[in-house]
Amino acid sequence: MGMLGAAAVVVMAGVARGATSDGVVITNTACATFAGLSGLGWSVSYCATRPVLVQNPCITLTKVANPTAQAAGGTVTFTLWVVNCSATASAFNVSVTDRLPDNAGFDAARGEWGGISAGTWARQHGSNGTTWVAGSPTAGQTTPWYLRFVLDQLGPNRSAFAAFSVTVL
Repeated sequence: MGMLGAAAVVVMAGVARGATSDGVVITNTACATFAGLSGLGWSVSYCATRPVLVQNPCITLTKVANPTAQAAGGTVTFTLWVVNCSATASAFNVSVTDRLPDNAGFDAARGEWGGISAGTWARQHGSNGTTWVAGSPTAGQTTPWYLRFVLDQLGPNRSAFAAFSVTVL
């Protein structure tokens, strides 16, 4: 049993990482030491510290459908709201991935962006959720189809939204 416990510790060994909470102060200390040419007789050490306030962005996402009930052949517009709820830190390269609903086709005529309040949105699409092509998919593309929207920067207490439409099949 002792060997099994030791083996488990070896298998699980590794670098542990944790996120530092927003608002925590971390301190970095650097020290320099020098001595006389002979290395004997005297030496001087000096240390400097610098506190750093940790500020993390806080991203929330909301998805809204309009209308919430639709017949075959009708159009539904989805709006994705991205909010940086941090009062002090900007968020960079915010990536949102959304899979088109089953039984729906992309409606390129209504898939335009609107209400962009900060930064630049980049649109990409793919059929497998991992290989991305710039722009919007061709009109009528059906599921599985993934849309990815990347916002280069979202400042503190800022929000932005993107909208796309689908036709119910």
